[in-house]
Amino acid sequence: MKYRLNTTNYHDFATFAVNKLPARSYFIPYPGRAAADAVAPKQKRYASPKVQCLNGEWDFKFYPRPAELPVELDTDAVHFDKLDVPSCWQFRGYDKPFYVNIRYQFPYKPPVIPTTGKVSRTFSWLGCDTGIRPQWKVPGEEYNFVGVYRRFIEIDDADKRRIVSFLGVASCMDLYVNGFFIGYSEGAHNTAEFDLTGKLKSGHNELVVVVHRWCNGTYLEDQDMFRNNGIFRDVLLRTEEPTDLWDIDAKTEKKPDGYTLTLSAQTLSDIDVAFTVKGHGLEQTATVTARNGTAQAVFAGLDVTEWNAEVPTLYNIYYETATSCVKEKIGFRTVEIKQDVFLLNGRKIKLKGVNHHDTDAANGYTMSPDDIERDMLVCKRFNIDTVRTSHYPPDPLLLELADELGIYIVDENDLETHGTFAMQLPPTYNSISNDPKWESHYMDRIMRLYQRDKIRGNTSVIMWSLGNEAGGYHNTDAMYDYLKQHSPLPVHYESAIHCKRQAYDVGSEMYPSVKMVHNVGEKRRKQARLNDRPYFMCEYAHAMGVGPGNTEAYWQEIYNYDNLMGGCVWEMVDHAVLHTDGSYTYGGDHGEWEHDRNFCVDGLFYPDRSPSTGAKLMRFIYRPIRVVHVSGGQFEVFNTTAFSTGRYRLAFRWNDGSKTILTPQTAPLTKETVTVPLGRAVDGLLAVIVETTDTVTGQIVSEEQLVLAQEVAAAPAMKPLPGDVAVEKGRLVCRKSGVVVVAGADEGTLLYRAPTDNDVDAMFHNLMVLYTRQTEETVSTQQTADGWQVVTKITNKRGHYMVTDTYKGTDSGVLVTSVLHRVSGSQEIPRFGKTFRLDEVFDAVHYVGRSGESYCDMKDQFPIRAVDCTVADMTEPNLRPQESGNRMDCTVASVSDGKTCVVFEAVGRPFELGIKPYTDRALLSMKHRRDEVRTGTYVTIQAFQQGIGTGACGPGVMPEFKYHLKEDCTLQFLIRIEEA
Repeated sequence: MKYRLNTTNYHDFATFAVNKLPARSYFIPYPGRAAADAVAPKQKRYASPKVQCLNGEWDFKFYPRPAELPVELDTDAVHFDKLDVPSCWQFRGYDKPFYVNIRYQFPYKPPVIPTTGKVSRTFSWLGCDTGIRPQWKVPGEEYNFVGVYRRFIEIDDADKRRIVSFLGVASCMDLYVNGFFIGYSEGAHNTAEFDLTGKLKSGHNELVVVVHRWCNGTYLEDQDMFRNNGIFRDVLLRTEEPTDLWDIDAKTEKKPDGYTLTLSAQTLSDIDVAFTVKGHGLEQTATVTARNGTAQAVFAGLDVTEWNAEVPTLYNIYYETATSCVKEKIGFRTVEIKQDVFLLNGRKIKLKGVNHHDTDAANGYTMSPDDIERDMLVCKRFNIDTVRTSHYPPDPLLLELADELGIYIVDENDLETHGTFAMQLPPTYNSISNDPKWESHYMDRIMRLYQRDKIRGNTSVIMWSLGNEAGGYHNTDAMYDYLKQHSPLPVHYESAIHCKRQAYDVGSEMYPSVKMVHNVGEKRRKQARLNDRPYFMCEYAHAMGVGPGNTEAYWQEIYNYDNLMGGCVWEMVDHAVLHTDGSYTYGGDHGEWEHDRNFCVDGLFYPDRSPSTGAKLMRFIYRPIRVVHVSGGQFEVFNTTAFSTGRYRLAFRWNDGSKTILTPQTAPLTKETVTVPLGRAVDGLLAVIVETTDTVTGQIVSEEQLVLAQEVAAAPAMKPLPGDVAVEKGRLVCRKSGVVVVAGADEGTLLYRAPTDNDVDAMFHNLMVLYTRQTEETVSTQQTADGWQVVTKITNKRGHYMVTDTYKGTDSGVLVTSVLHRVSGSQEIPRFGKTFRLDEVFDAVHYVGRSGESYCDMKDQFPIRAVDCTVADMTEPNLRPQESGNRMDCTVASVSDGKTCVVFEAVGRPFELGIKPYTDRALLSMKHRRDEVRTGTYVTIQAFQQGIGTGACGPGVMPEFKYHLKEDCTLQFLIRIEEA
């Protein structure tokens, strides 16, 4: 079949929609109530006889040179490939994955985009691949690629009204049917609907979609993610009868006599519509005859149970006609701002949130219903109660599940223009958002967000968000005004901070320091609009690599001040590309001419949704009940929830085996003191683990350890070193039966660590590099009357240091005493540890200390326990290998080959423990998991290692978590060899 293709829509600034139907609520009709009641939300769009899902195998032709796309397209002459829909073509072998954070993929000259020619030389001054410096780059063989999709559909009755719904297409689409142009759409994450009535025939019909890599709208979709293309969400073909519904709405309002529910519908003709609200003992129905295509029913004085994320009580609502039934679920709740406090159902709440992108390592933007449900269930398991849909509307299913599961939603507009900041000088966020020429483009996006999700605005959606990192304010003001005309919900928009607006209904910032947050609480910020309204950290605790460190400090402030609402960690899941061998790649691994390296690998969860330490940390910080030891048997219980009293059972489990169980009746966001019998110290440790169980779900939601006392034995009595212990070439060597079992590593003293992703500053400088340029020189080796003494000179680019190691015999093994002395240079040292090497057969690890990865600014998430694991378990599987796996507060550690066990025991105070299957020096050059090749077992006993912070995007390590060598530092521990 032949088509004359439109060649201008995608780059004509005046065009962002052609023949696109007005926005409406997302809903799925069924023939009757019984059928609507029979399906779960995940299956709703796939099971209705009134909706045909067009997912599956489509024909696909990729044009890497857009000039080769013929204006006169004869589909019978095209050799099509096959491509699954929904999908992203970069994840199916067409083009390549391309990750960039801030910059556009073409020269910044809005609204101009590349059309059929090669992308020309491009200017920017900011990027992880190049640092901060003005530069021009030539992209190479980069074009505005085009993908042509084709699908045949069979129609039984061509006279019926049929609407095709595309739930997501990037970047734009021209739609054709049976040789005719139907319409055009931009706005990748907004639903695009077209009326096919009269264009279809009975029998065989051809549907063609032309998708361009970029369009004018791409200037508004500069989000931090892999830049993908294609039909990436479901495609639905709806069959509508004259007596069906076109749109539905619901609004709840709390009044003195109860809630009022207003249900309304737009109809295709003036018909009777039955409206019903049902649930929890309530059932009311009103039948209304539509007038001029509108019907409305008001249910007043409703005695209902209010919805909140802790108890997500929903009621069924039905919209029924002679031929159609639409079933939705709705919650009754209020959201309001009183002065500077955000209230839900009249109560203060603290939002324990995360930013959620649609991302799948095998499918890009495409997420199945099971994927979406999995992500929402993961949130619930990890005490996350708020999701910001960064930075676009999600699949509508996510909002339905949020209603049912109990998750607050910040529903965000498909808008970001971050490239305006990075691709022009002087930099500004405001170029496009303050340009009135773009106002209609902005208004189309916010209108389609609101209209699609308006019913959810009664339940899980508690704030609308105008977008992300797009500045202001002319066009954002217009969007704000639209929302305020249609919805009572507060409007969020962080990027207002970059223009004179500063804030809309709530103040918002990204990655503020703890001090900045404290000053908001105290109402002392320079920006007045941050002081007089609720304050929300839309992004904080950047979860890239190891970390995020020092996150607890934010929550101490949040709980101290009513105007601090909480925040959303950036972000939930690592973005990456999964390959058939199981490996992952990130920015720059695919030949991208510009990229931001592994800045996309910044999630609490790995791409397969397995939790990183960061996820376990946030689960702990977001715990519903907090306990603090006051004195003696007195403990303070803090209920951090907003609506739950008496829901959580606490089990106080002492390390001597004794246990006390109680269920406090502490009111929400209040504290009370309880009395618990103390246990007895065991081996110098008196500690209790408070296990919190949700009595509604039966799930353990947190473990919190309180250490009341910890004593570590001093050095035992001295005796001569045994003959199988010696110092050779400045290193301690311990033998068994003449065979070396453990010896000091070639790099025996570590004053550095392999940089974490957070060991950078705002200028992208590697803060560890000056320490990693470390050299060691043995100054002297001396055998003494009771052992050995070795003096080593250590030099790095920050200073000169001397380490004096002594090795003496005791009843419990070799006493190692290592003294670090600063000769000159920096007092600040990231780390001080002694490293020992064993053969890789020493793989079984036992230790007593923090039971997971822990650093001084992120350790309380793991109790002190006895742990048995393997060497592989002692590092974390970060997609970019880096320092990981540290264990705080250790008193003993051992590694064994099953026959022989090498034990390291603390003396005087606990040590920090690192065990790796390779050297820290080798770790410096590793880029991916596949680089982690084992070369032995390396045990590092440390006096200290500095904290982690969130320097990749936010505050670095706080001073209290750094170590300054103002005087000599002494590290002391025992080594011995035992039978396993």
